[in-house]
Amino acid sequence: MDELSLTARVDKAALTNLSTGFRWASAVSLFFLLMMTFSFRIDKTDIMDGYFDHFFLLTIVNSFIFIFGAKFLSIPFFQQHWKLASISYAGVFSTCWAAIISLISIGGDYYDAADILSDIMLMIVLLGFFSYRPAFYAGIIPILLVSTVISFLSSKNSFILPTEKFIAACLVVESGRRILYRWFSNNIEKDHENKRLMKKLSDMASRDQLTDINNRRFFEYELDKQFQHTKRTQGELGLVMIDIDHFKSYNDELGHVEGDKCLRKVAAIIQKSLKRHTDSVSRYGGEEFVVLLPNTDIAGTIEVVKRIQTNLANAAMLHPDSSTSEWVTVSQGIAQWRQHVGPESLLKEADNYLYLAKKAGRNQFLYSTA
Repeated sequence: MDELSLTARVDKAALTNLSTGFRWASAVSLFFLLMMTFSFRIDKTDIMDGYFDHFFLLTIVNSFIFIFGAKFLSIPFFQQHWKLASISYAGVFSTCWAAIISLISIGGDYYDAADILSDIMLMIVLLGFFSYRPAFYAGIIPILLVSTVISFLSSKNSFILPTEKFIAACLVVESGRRILYRWFSNNIEKDHENKRLMKKLSDMASRDQLTDINNRRFFEYELDKQFQHTKRTQGELGLVMIDIDHFKSYNDELGHVEGDKCLRKVAAIIQKSLKRHTDSVSRYGGEEFVVLLPNTDIAGTIEVVKRIQTNLANAAMLHPDSSTSEWVTVSQGIAQWRQHVGPESLLKEADNYLYLAKKAGRNQFLYSTA
């Protein structure tokens, strides 16, 4: 699972949503520009004739801006600074349309058309830019200001209707943004919670409940994964089978409650002895543990094994009935990847050397010197 915090997940989703919104808004804008250019060119009233060259030049400039805006958030540099980039483009996008709306209303005396166009653009900004509030405001303000000015100019010195229209527009776009963003953020939160629960269930399925380290299921999956990686890269892989010496007599003497405490302490000591996050220890069964050491040669594996011995000796856990030592000790068998046929053969080799270490007197480790 992707280990993103909720805030990071919301930011990531906002970037994706904005990227889609910018593409959509830019595509719609290009369509409107084409449609308006065609309409003004064939208009027989000649109202726009004196301003058509200005309109056409503005259309060409804006088209290049919209084409760039459709793709710019896919550029790595802008993705890294997406918040500032999105605010900048939203402001430019809105300013482009504010300029066109102004030209239409002034040059063609098309106040009604300019008013309708400004309302359409406000809705486009609302739907496309709502996921990031600063970008949304940057996209709304220029269009809204121009629309308000046009309303005042066309109202013949009446201030009531333009003021009411401005207030209504502010209420509509802001309430719309809040509704859309609440829907957006709720979906992200639900997805985040679902992934968190899935990870928790996955962790529970791969953890040993007694010792709180990895269980055998995790080990079998990890062994196969690391084995295939080692085989593919021709790297190194160390595996250590560990068994607590005379654990049955420890249980018989002190009881299972103390035996469980001993297992937890030994598991914690082994875990502490592993220095890299790629190294893992799992409870294999009963009093047996298995350590997996990716990208580790035989010298590195032996170093880890000795560290386990040292840390266990320093813990000085008293064993009341051991023929090997007065303290709790472990026997260890080491296997190192040498073109093994499969992960089972690697595990079998470690198990064989563990058996030989126990047979040789316990409290030691053995491995192949070939």
